[in-house]
Amino acid sequence: MRNLVPGGLFATTASLAAYGSVQGANADLQSVARDSAGVTIVENERPAAGTRLGWRIGAEPTLSIGAVEGDPAYELFRVADAIRLPDGRIVVANAGSAEVRMFDEAGIHLGSWGGEGEGPGECGRGGPSGVGPWPGDSISASDTYARRFSVFDADGEHGRTSSLPDPYWRLIGVLPEGKLFVGTVSSFRYTGGEFPDGVARIDLEYGIVEADGSAHSTLGAHPGAEWSASAENMSVRPHPFSRSPIYAVWGDRVVIGANDRYDIRAYATDGGLTRIVRREHDARRPTRADLDAYHARRYENLSGEERSAALAAVADMALTEAFPAFNTIPCGRPGVPLGRGVPSAWRNGSSLDRVRPCGPSAWFPGDSARPASV
Repeated sequence: MRNLVPGGLFATTASLAAYGSVQGANADLQSVARDSAGVTIVENERPAAGTRLGWRIGAEPTLSIGAVEGDPAYELFRVADAIRLPDGRIVVANAGSAEVRMFDEAGIHLGSWGGEGEGPGECGRGGPSGVGPWPGDSISASDTYARRFSVFDADGEHGRTSSLPDPYWRLIGVLPEGKLFVGTVSSFRYTGGEFPDGVARIDLEYGIVEADGSAHSTLGAHPGAEWSASAENMSVRPHPFSRSPIYAVWGDRVVIGANDRYDIRAYATDGGLTRIVRREHDARRPTRADLDAYHARRYENLSGEERSAALAAVADMALTEAFPAFNTIPCGRPGVPLGRGVPSAWRNGSSLDRVRPCGPSAWFPGDSARPASV
């Protein structure tokens, strides 16, 4: 899978040169910050045409972890998440075995913990769904469908397991003071009534809870992902051009929104809106030709009969109203890059080819390196 890399993730000689040329092209970009009822609003100009950074994931991985056959510790299956710790170690949420696995900076397996079950530190089917840093040098492992999470020390010793309060299912991140940023399930949920047909979208709810799982504050409902729904078959599938939710911990605040447009909103832990970052943007509506071209690329390696069946299944897929304005937002403490990462390239579903660190505090991977101000 080849993905465009948001600015600042891999600082190679070529990319630094590209960054310098783009900065020169956009040297006159202006941003305006103003206060509105205690909320800081930063408005950024749209960068010049033709200044998109052409960075891509390299053809060869700098590190590859995983094997199709061999030592079971390296057989990765249904990997849900991965992070790189400050000391270079890599932690993988291997949902196929319900384990958290740790590797050193060279990809050597150091240990595994967890396993399927209902006991302390164990996960249900489909878990762990995510891993993340915990204050100090500990690690959290989420078990979304069991509505709980576990905390392990840096050597994998289980410390505690806590449940999340209704209606939350997911641990998204941990704030510096130990409060938890949580949300409802991001997959499509049918709750009864008329089944949707065409493009369907549900709201997600977010909140802040204490480290022991007790409620602290609610952050309201926000748009989730767009799905391709069929009322005839009562089925849904991810839409390739879906506009999706964005959420992250940003220092002592949390970011919540959707990538419908360049509009990033930061909230305090009490639910109050504190900052809005915007950039000029003209939304473009996908065409049938765009969707057909996408599916042609996706299924090009299937056999003739399989390819025909796959294309027939998506022939009537509805179009979304617009393409997403951007993909995602890597966040750290304002101005400070972190070693937080997610899998960015896979090979045959069994190999973790690369874990990328997060970039600067708020990055727009669109037409240029970044806005003039965040």
